[in-house]
Amino acid sequence: MTKIKAASTKLWEKVDMWLRTAWFIVVSFGALIAVSTANGQALHDIHEGVGVPCAACHQGQQEMTAPPDAICVACHGTMIGEEHPVMSPDPHRSPHLGPDEIPACNDCHKIHGESEVTCVMCHRSFEFKIK
Repeated sequence: MTKIKAASTKLWEKVDMWLRTAWFIVVSFGALIAVSTANGQALHDIHEGVGVPCAACHQGQQEMTAPPDAICVACHGTMIGEEHPVMSPDPHRSPHLGPDEIPACNDCHKIHGESEVTCVMCHRSFEFKIK
C-alpha cells in the first residue's frame, strides 16, 4: 500500500507542476493582452473622448485599417508649420526625407496599437514622448 501511495503522490506532484505552469502561462498571457490593449487604445480613447467618431477617420474603410495621412493632417496639420516648435531631434522634420516631405503619420502613431517612434530603431539615444 505504501508503494501505491508514493506513486500516487509523485503523479500528483507532476500534475500539480503542470497545472501551476499552465496557470502561470494563462495568467501571464492574459496580463500581456490586457496591458497591450490598455496601451494600444490610448489614441482611440483620446479621439473618442473628445467626440470624434470612428467614421471621421475611417471614412469608408475597415476600422483596423490606418486612415490616409490626409485625414490626420486635416485636423492636426503637418506638424512642421510655424505653429509647431522645432524639437531636437525632430521626428516630423526628418533629414532622411526631402524638404517638403513628412513621415507617414501611422509610422509612429498607432490608433489601435501601441505607438512607437520609428527613429529609435537606428537612433537608440533619441528620447521622445509620443502621443
